[in-house]
Amino acid sequence: KPFSALASAFNQYCGILLQHGALAATRQQLAHQVNCVLGGEVYHLTKLIPNLARILGPEMNCVNHDEECMNAQKRLQYLLCRFVEVISSSFAAAPVTLFLDDLQWADPASIAAVNQLLFTLGPSSSQKTRFFFLGCYREGQIDKRNPIRGLVCNGDLFNVRCTNIKLDCMDERTLNMMISETLCLSPRLTRALSNIIFHKTKGNSLFISRLLLSLSKDGLLRPSLTRGRWVWDEEKILCQELPDDVAEFLTHSIGKLSEDVKSILCILSCFGASVDSAFVKTLETALGRNLLNGLDVATAEGLLDKTDDQYRFSHDRIQQAVYETMDFLDRCRFHFTYGMSLVPLADGEDGDRILLTAANQLNLAGPEAVENKSQNVVVASLNLRAGKKAMGMSDFRAAYSYFDKGISFLRKKHWEEHYSLSLELFNLAAKCALTNGDIVTLKLLSQQVLRKSRSFEDKLDVMYLATLSLASSSKLPDAIEKGLAILSRLGVELRECGSNMEACVQETKYILSAYTDDEILNTRRMTDPTKIMAMKFLRQLVSGMTQIMPKSAPYVTQQIIQLSLDHGLSPVSPIGFVHFGSFMAKLGDISGGYHYVKLAFSLLDKVGTRESAGEVICIGTQVRVYVEPLQAALEYHNEGYTAALASGDVFLAAVSSMLSCGSSFFVGVDLQTMRKKYDEAIKFMAERKQVLCLVQMQCAQRSVLKLIGTDEESKYVSAEEQTIIATNNSVMTTYYYMKTYISFTFRSYDGTKESIEKYLACISNTWANLLLHHAFHAFYIGLVSFWLARMSRGEQQWHERGNKSKLALKKWAESSMWTFENKWFLLEAEDAYCNNDFEAAKAYYEKAISSAKDHKFVHEEALACELAAYFYLELGEINNSVEYFLLAHKKYHEWVSSQVLSYVVV
Repeated sequence: KPFSALASAFNQYCGILLQHGALAATRQQLAHQVNCVLGGEVYHLTKLIPNLARILGPEMNCVNHDEECMNAQKRLQYLLCRFVEVISSSFAAAPVTLFLDDLQWADPASIAAVNQLLFTLGPSSSQKTRFFFLGCYREGQIDKRNPIRGLVCNGDLFNVRCTNIKLDCMDERTLNMMISETLCLSPRLTRALSNIIFHKTKGNSLFISRLLLSLSKDGLLRPSLTRGRWVWDEEKILCQELPDDVAEFLTHSIGKLSEDVKSILCILSCFGASVDSAFVKTLETALGRNLLNGLDVATAEGLLDKTDDQYRFSHDRIQQAVYETMDFLDRCRFHFTYGMSLVPLADGEDGDRILLTAANQLNLAGPEAVENKSQNVVVASLNLRAGKKAMGMSDFRAAYSYFDKGISFLRKKHWEEHYSLSLELFNLAAKCALTNGDIVTLKLLSQQVLRKSRSFEDKLDVMYLATLSLASSSKLPDAIEKGLAILSRLGVELRECGSNMEACVQETKYILSAYTDDEILNTRRMTDPTKIMAMKFLRQLVSGMTQIMPKSAPYVTQQIIQLSLDHGLSPVSPIGFVHFGSFMAKLGDISGGYHYVKLAFSLLDKVGTRESAGEVICIGTQVRVYVEPLQAALEYHNEGYTAALASGDVFLAAVSSMLSCGSSFFVGVDLQTMRKKYDEAIKFMAERKQVLCLVQMQCAQRSVLKLIGTDEESKYVSAEEQTIIATNNSVMTTYYYMKTYISFTFRSYDGTKESIEKYLACISNTWANLLLHHAFHAFYIGLVSFWLARMSRGEQQWHERGNKSKLALKKWAESSMWTFENKWFLLEAEDAYCNNDFEAAKAYYEKAISSAKDHKFVHEEALACELAAYFYLELGEINNSVEYFLLAHKKYHEWVSSQVLSYVVV
């Protein structure tokens, strides 16, 4: 179950607070702080930490429990971080210490949450919380793909002081010191005993502790009342026959137990290293036998520890030894019996936990353990439910595993005998495969559905996933063609749609003029399954067409809006309105576009699903930054990323990540942080096979690395990248813009002129939406154009292009002075410089510097100072020039641009 490792730790902590009456005041303070800080959201945390609900009591704040979260896993990570902050404030005298043992078996969600805790509460964060994490794991049981590897390696990334301690076997001297201190005798007296124990155990810590307990139990190591100390019989200990390793010794020790206790330990070992008392009682009900008495006997024998209502094997090797006393076939049979016994309880209290536990037991048993045909369907259906639960937690890898296991339990003629169950398992497994970037598995699952489906409508889900897969690779034209063909079969014909963007936007405005916002928001829900599916394909089409067929994209949006008005709202309706608002803004009507973007956000709440939240936030934010301060966009894009990933839309998550990185760069986030952001985003895109976004991100990453001054990134461009750059206008535009930007930054006239000419040749047919980079492209193309106009002396087209950029920035500054005023002022200064209006240029340089400073754009303050310095250098005002170069140097230093710093010094 996601977060099970962390949930256990925090639940134990809350249990300790409940057990001790002396901590009543602390409990009250904690309850008050939790309610104040987390409010109604604490409900979701109490589902994870039941003892927290007992601390908070019946007056606990609640939210609507049916609320659909954009990303339940991210929400719980956030809530856990806030909970740790609350604990820290309640116990200010000591750091919060989190200890997790056996990390090699921890669930990925818990490891991701620990990463988030280290990042959020580490030294590089703004939080004052003192947080110490201690984790133990077996090095030999984790491979390179295990999330523990990332946790171990993230210390440097999060600026966390990290100490790795490798625990080896004890040497003779250390063992003698331990036995000396344990028996309260001098090392000289215990040396003979420790030599014997070392010879038999080879210094293995677990072997030593179990052997000492065994010797004490057999009377070979005992306290002597007459001598007032521990004594032992060296000859008998030497003569005692012991297995060669700890595993055999533990098996031998377990063999001495009664059959009933051994049986109960075997049951416990099938459920992992620990179980809580409440689950033991559930298991007693399911199996119809008493377990607690046997567990208490095993606890007395030292094989189990009982703490905070939890039974835990004293060591994971003990659990392993007990588990291996059963042969393979017996283990499968027991797992199946326990799983089937829990199935009837999966709908009761604590149903989610029992559901996942039952599914895991049955999956460990495997299809071979099934005793009759009816059980195959039960297990497959249970895995379907478990997979849906995992999807609800945004754990698509776990979800795929459940669906895959469910499919494995289906019998040969399952498509004929259990068609609906088979179709749902295959469809959801295919969706998870796409989300996880497993395109091969997606194709195999899709082929099965396409062969076995009874109708065209039943094929639509995997056909939709296939178009998404094409769109996320370098095959956007194929994705669009496939989408158009399917829509035609659904009764929506778009092949003959026009290419006059302005006319289509005006026509859509006319259609909408007949409705008020309230009328649109109160439109009925769409119920026609065919129309609902058509809307999904229209959504995919508009996403692709905005990139490579921008003039046709508004016609798709018009269809979404028209279908919404005629047949009711669907989850895709907000997407139609947000794209329409973006198109309006792109054509110059910022306020009108902003209005429809806000309406799209309102429609998200109205349709009652967050399925389309990622795209609405992603596209809407790009318009909002033309009205609201740019710095606010950073959090919006993070929200869009998590929303897209929660709905399984990896392509949109990649786009949101790309736009988030771009916004961070445009804001002026320091370059070392940007380097980490790009590394993380590129890793995500590579893992999820998001090739289009990956290539664009690599272009931007190379620019950041050049600004920092590192040569670690190869200048080599792969054949696949070259193909994409050559065939996709959006990627081509990004590629040549970044080359222009870097050439201009380092004043390479030939490189700048060559790159900008190639950029201008492909800019006319890209993105129908208004995106933030349009403004920044216009800004830098304006600066480059004015520079080329001065350098080329007579090429008037450069001055004209610079003026065009200046007028665009002036208009955008009218809608958002915060974001665009300094850029407009700097273009005015460069224009005045070109026109030899030096006094006006001086005034505008000052305004640009002041505005950039006031609105927190440190990199653009540096740029304005640098350009002013060149201006004064040209005028021969050396003192002023030096002053501005020094200011530029200082601001570039704040931005951590080492290479530009060196250039400015020169």
